[in-house]
Amino acid sequence: ALIWSTWGGSNRGTGVCYSCPELFTDNVKTHQRAYKNEGIIPQPDDDALDKLFKKNALIEVKTDTLYSVRQLRYSKPYISPKGLVFIRDLAQGYSARCIADSLNYVPFTISSLTRSRESVSELMEDNSNAIRNSAHLKGKTFDVSYRAFDNNIKQTRAFINTMKTLHAKGRCYVKYERNGCLHITVI
Repeated sequence: ALIWSTWGGSNRGTGVCYSCPELFTDNVKTHQRAYKNEGIIPQPDDDALDKLFKKNALIEVKTDTLYSVRQLRYSKPYISPKGLVFIRDLAQGYSARCIADSLNYVPFTISSLTRSRESVSELMEDNSNAIRNSAHLKGKTFDVSYRAFDNNIKQTRAFINTMKTLHAKGRCYVKYERNGCLHITVI
């Protein structure tokens, strides 16, 4: 059984999944396998990512009724077309689970998307989880803040169970991060 609880203040989100460290253990090497032969070539800076967006190699991810995209400091709101399909499938699966469980839908929050080498270097100065060969460089990885569900424990559970199902189907790799995020790489 999954164990759920909440902690902390309410302004930044507090939902916690104590079972996530056991459920989502895909490590850096596992995530690297997912993009070894796919994804974009890591770009030197955000201007280069913008050029890939203009060429339709990356698609912009915008807040809508099913999920929100935080104001991004160390990444651009872009992902590969395959990644956007996955995000939409995740949202639809989570929505269906909420309907089946008679829950109000609480949009999930995307907290990071595609990074440039420059933004990874900047992030490494502020975040001990950041690594130079980040999966975020390839346009197939994004982070979801499980804490952003706030005190909506049933919705958090529905989301995590949807993520667990997609992971079991081989559609993604997922790593639990103590900073309140699930690090997701689309396969």
